[in-house]
Amino acid sequence: MTSRVNYSYTPDDVDRAFNEIAEQLFDKTRDIDQSTNPTPKALIVAGVQGSGKTYLLENTLLKDPKYSNYVRLYLPEYRKKHPQYADMEGIGVLHAYQHTEQFTWALGAKIFQYAFANKYNFIMETALDSIDFAAFPMTAANDGYQFEVHLIGCKKEFAYLSTISRALKSLKDKALERFVDLSAIEASMANAQSILTAFESACLLVPGSEIIMYERGFGVLKDRTVVCHSRCDAPEQLTPQPINTRDGQVISPAENTVRIERTPILNVPCTYNNYATIVNAQIFTRDERGETLKECHLALSQVAEFAKHIPYAVYSDLYAYIVKYVFR
Repeated sequence: MTSRVNYSYTPDDVDRAFNEIAEQLFDKTRDIDQSTNPTPKALIVAGVQGSGKTYLLENTLLKDPKYSNYVRLYLPEYRKKHPQYADMEGIGVLHAYQHTEQFTWALGAKIFQYAFANKYNFIMETALDSIDFAAFPMTAANDGYQFEVHLIGCKKEFAYLSTISRALKSLKDKALERFVDLSAIEASMANAQSILTAFESACLLVPGSEIIMYERGFGVLKDRTVVCHSRCDAPEQLTPQPINTRDGQVISPAENTVRIERTPILNVPCTYNNYATIVNAQIFTRDERGETLKECHLALSQVAEFAKHIPYAVYSDLYAYIVKYVFR
């Protein structure tokens, strides 16, 4: 386990970090300055810790040049702007991640405030970890922002095991990450209804807004699959769109049993219900149980190398999953 050390920073440190990155960060053309595409835009990637938000963003979405003028509110290197980062790094990457958290939130808030006040397009990842976040979507929509929401749903067990795998990889690669408590994932799932309903309501306000939902899980779902896609073509309406499967087939809205649809008649929020169907499903099939067991054993085979950095709860939770899902 890492040492207990006290670190501090001041508002001036946050201002200094912001000033160091602002010129390059905001060297982008704003959509509001273009007569052909004047609406400011927010790209939102949402899902609990371990759902694969950053992977989707960096390996799929950001390969599209249409996002080249979007400001990223968070990057791991922002943590290195903490005035005592060098001291933290000497103890270890998990320690550095933990003790730069508040500083990074403060810096991210300052980046967001500037981007939002000046109507830059921006990219936001959210782990649904604060219920206060539910107030944000309508505020942005009322200020004219068009949303593109990518929502990843996955079962709690998969998300938690993914965070363990990610943290172990970070220890090997000396990359900035941390172990996530299972309770934090459960808390995010509890916040989901308020936050996702707020995003759905915001999308209804600004035509052009979209919600794309994915399912991610064990086996063939590890690379995630699109389960539905809806677009606001007129205020107060969300219209289901065709989706493409991994094997190139097109599923029409009429064929898709998963749908986010809002009209003056169908005027009930439905994003959360579809999300909940995914995340609350039980691990039941033999294949899923087998994949869960395999992931647990793979993680346990790696922890010995980094034993002093591994929280006790990780051992307990891995063995608890093995006992729960072992074939009987």
